[in-house]
Amino acid sequence: MTRVINDKSIVMVTGASAGLGRAVCVSLGKMGANVIALARNVDALAETQDLVEQAGGRCLCVPFDLLEFDAYGKLFLRLKDQIPHLDGLIHCAGSLQYCTPMQYVKTDDFRAMLDIHLTAPNMLTQSMLPLIRRAEEATVVFTSCEMLDNDLPNWHAYGLAKRALGYAAAMWHAEHADKAYRFVTIDPGRMRTALFRRAFMGMDPMEVPGPEQAAEGFLRMLTANADAVNGKSLKLEDALGL
Repeated sequence: MTRVINDKSIVMVTGASAGLGRAVCVSLGKMGANVIALARNVDALAETQDLVEQAGGRCLCVPFDLLEFDAYGKLFLRLKDQIPHLDGLIHCAGSLQYCTPMQYVKTDDFRAMLDIHLTAPNMLTQSMLPLIRRAEEATVVFTSCEMLDNDLPNWHAYGLAKRALGYAAAMWHAEHADKAYRFVTIDPGRMRTALFRRAFMGMDPMEVPGPEQAAEGFLRMLTANADAVNGKSLKLEDALGL
């Protein structure tokens, strides 16, 4: 059965201070949803909150560093009595300083890319699972990229982490196949974001769409029939077609 997003829906979005994460938050706001916005930048989070509320939704801003793994338990304890459930957890947070051949990557930079793009979304999903279980139905969305299908050079740990997310969604689904919550990976394609500008410095950002179109695909993931998304890795055009 197709689900709806409304003023009873509660969705957590990471990377909510800018780019794709902010676009997803605002799109949820237009549907009247309750958004839990996670990001590090307090001022930017406040701007996201204003945009969500202007769009018609409600927004709880949670300044949070996803690389502080010891704080995940505290985050759950903070939320477990404030919200009745989580209908969605959308992992949009990401970072990229530069593209370079693997032979030149520093160990700390390699680890940081793995942590923010692979460790963090999986461990946050683990920490929020009790709230996800409280929902009648729920969806966890991992954000991948074109590395899921293409062997592109110079993306080092970013590309490795993003490719692994396809397996992560399938693994979570296999471990919870009989439950009323599902896991899906979506490749939103190239978008006009700060990460795109750093990765493709030779390209005109206006040659690619803004993140608003991609945000619509993420919302489709929340409302689609479970069989259409559970454990799958989809491209944006697939999501928009649901």
